Amino acid sequence: MEARAVRGNLLGTLRKAAPFVVAAVLLASALMGPEVPGLGHEGKATVAILLVAVVLWVSEALPLAITALLMLVAMPLCGVCSYEDAFANSIGSTVFFLLGPFAFTVALDATSIPTRIAGAVLAWSGTSSRKMLFGLMAAVAALSTVMSDVAACGVFISVGKRLLELNGEKAGSSSLGKALMMGIPWASYAGGCAVMTGNGCNVLAVDLFRDLFGVEVTFAQWFILGAPVAVAMLVVAWAALTTVFRTEPLKEEALELIVSEARACGPLMRAEKATLIVIGAALIGWVVSSWVPFVNTALVAVLALAALSLPGCCVLDFRTLLSRMNWGVILMIMSVMSVAHFIVVTGAGQWFVDGVVALVPAGLHTATGMLLAASVAGCLIHGVVPVGPAVAAVLAFPLGSLAGDYGISVAAMVMVVAWQASISYLLPLDCVPVLTYGYGYYTMADMVRVGWIPSVVLVALSVTLLPALCAFLGMP
Repeated sequence: MEARAVRGNLLGTLRKAAPFVVAAVLLASALMGPEVPGLGHEGKATVAILLVAVVLWVSEALPLAITALLMLVAMPLCGVCSYEDAFANSIGSTVFFLLGPFAFTVALDATSIPTRIAGAVLAWSGTSSRKMLFGLMAAVAALSTVMSDVAACGVFISVGKRLLELNGEKAGSSSLGKALMMGIPWASYAGGCAVMTGNGCNVLAVDLFRDLFGVEVTFAQWFILGAPVAVAMLVVAWAALTTVFRTEPLKEEALELIVSEARACGPLMRAEKATLIVIGAALIGWVVSSWVPFVNTALVAVLALAALSLPGCCVLDFRTLLSRMNWGVILMIMSVMSVAHFIVVTGAGQWFVDGVVALVPAGLHTATGMLLAASVAGCLIHGVVPVGPAVAAVLAFPLGSLAGDYGISVAAMVMVVAWQASISYLLPLDCVPVLTYGYGYYTMADMVRVGWIPSVVLVALSVTLLPALCAFLGMP
């Protein structure tokens, strides 16, 4: 028994050490390895630092924020740039813009609004599980337009899980359980497509393309391009889930219990009403910023944050709000922005572009062919690298350069980078579906079995509808 325990402890130690060993090998290979044609020392070091961060993020060997901070100090240590340049390129209006959606997430989570939404959906659907699934997914998607995908998913997981338990559904064998637990994160993906604030990767992609190529996608332009795709992806995801999985009907008792809980909430409290007013005003401000440069998106976010902290204007006090905001994600986005800047400056981005083009068959060297290749590459990369900001950093410069070289709308490529960095239908490794995967209602095989359908549709829409809308609107 003692030998078995020692062997188990040793294996556990090796598993914990493995990410650090891989990270050390990657960095050492870049700093001391042979020269790479077309890539100088600074470029090799920058690419290695990004890959090391991806390894540490995926393995969760270190806290998210610690890995992000290490990225910033690693660049000057490896001779890429000075400390001042590393930190200067990590900050921008994007960081302050993100404070708004994160604050909305925390504020809404503390209200009775999610419970009210669930009750309204079930009152409409009755015992039809297909109607219930569509209604619940539509509610998640709507909420995901004003809060992060992870948060919107998290708000409804407890509602979905309780509904399944009351309905007597067993994890692993229930078709309704499979459809519902996959439908919640997929619906949050759809909502995140619709508006710029729906996902942090959207904001990051816009910021990267503005800095790298001087192309600005406004809040209103994003909505015009993203809303049709969001609606289409919501319907496709629901249709795929209910076609592949024959869902069991809902029991009357489970239905009545959740509806009664929603009715028992009573009228909205003054603080809840104020929270909704602040969020609504911020959304209007972000739309107005598309035409009035003075109304900056970061300005709107900061004012909204200030309004939420006023006495009586929010269900949370300011200290609680700050303590629950996702500072790790903000630090990660800051570090990715800095690394992405030096991927361009060192020539590593162009080296990667040349490599991508070399892999695409000559017959596909057209605008449509390269857009198709970019979308498929993004889909596959995110499947194995479930860290959205890292995927955005890897894709931004290469795909933006391809857009310029082959006459593709750069605005369309912004959307492709953002969507492929924030959405992963094939495997539950991304931070959104992993929230529901842990409950055991579906397997990886279940997700692949149905996930290929929305994956193919998203790529198809990116190649057809998206460039057509950009051309119609005259977007560069």
